[in-house]
Amino acid sequence: MTNIEMIKNSQEISGILKTLLTYLDKYLDRKKNGNANELIINKEFEICLDKGSQWEYIEDEKLNIFFLESFVKELATRRGLNFNKDNPTLSCELPAPYLRYRLQAQHESVLYNSKIGISIRIPSNQRFTLESFVLSDNCTKKGWNYEKIKQLVRDHRSILISGGTGTGKTSFLNALASEIDPNERIVTIEDSQELSLVNKNILQLAVPKVETNKYSYKMAIDNALRLRPDRLLLGEIDTRNTLPFLRASNTGHEGNLSTLHANTPKDAIKAIGINATLGGGLQNPDTKMLNSYIASGVDYIIQIKRIQNQRVITDILNLKEILKEIDINSIE
Repeated sequence: MTNIEMIKNSQEISGILKTLLTYLDKYLDRKKNGNANELIINKEFEICLDKGSQWEYIEDEKLNIFFLESFVKELATRRGLNFNKDNPTLSCELPAPYLRYRLQAQHESVLYNSKIGISIRIPSNQRFTLESFVLSDNCTKKGWNYEKIKQLVRDHRSILISGGTGTGKTSFLNALASEIDPNERIVTIEDSQELSLVNKNILQLAVPKVETNKYSYKMAIDNALRLRPDRLLLGEIDTRNTLPFLRASNTGHEGNLSTLHANTPKDAIKAIGINATLGGGLQNPDTKMLNSYIASGVDYIIQIKRIQNQRVITDILNLKEILKEIDINSIE
């Protein structure tokens, strides 16, 4: 069944959204768009496709502001949200058959010289293995190999994957998660569905990108812990969920996995502390106490980086050793 046939058969989306998606399918489908990994719209009538090593620009006279705004507003309505000058940003996933496609849209009211801004992350059809990521000399000199990394997951170590934008953090998380015992129960929490897991006993919680009183990350994590997880997986930790994540990892729930946006291991550790401080409303927390709390909730940070067309594992840190033996400011 083609994507267009799946759209027509879907009962979950409006007729208008079905029509718009059917037209956009030629840009969203990797087989049709030349294996692009990002679709960008900066203005009317033009599509920008990220092909990895180059950008392709396509003019399309049908993509006027009415079409583009209708598309974003329909996606917002589907999630019970709005997209207008009072709600100038939207972060959400696309409906089936575009699962794990993540959209970020900006309204004209928060832009210069543009009527709309749209970015859609197009997930790869390929399921990456751990071996798809190159082990750096730094890691091999420290004695790391792929089997040892996989064993961390099997041993229920809590792991954060750190990296910059487009480095493959989610793909790496999916590769790690494939090492989880298929008999274990997984509960995931994401604001945009990107995790692709094969375990049979799995429940995936959805929180809005912009939190409301109806459902927040804290509520979702509290709920998740009552849903009997063997593993808790978060798409990404930030100021909203770092402290609840650490609390969960410090209350007998081991082997949790998540990602973190940081360019170096040093930045990653600092980001965890800053996120926990800001998100938890902590006032001048004791550094040693905070580091100890972080180390008791996170076992390892795995740093990845995109170097040309390769995704590289540049470093693996044992936080319990690092934060116990040296000051955070001395980490390179």
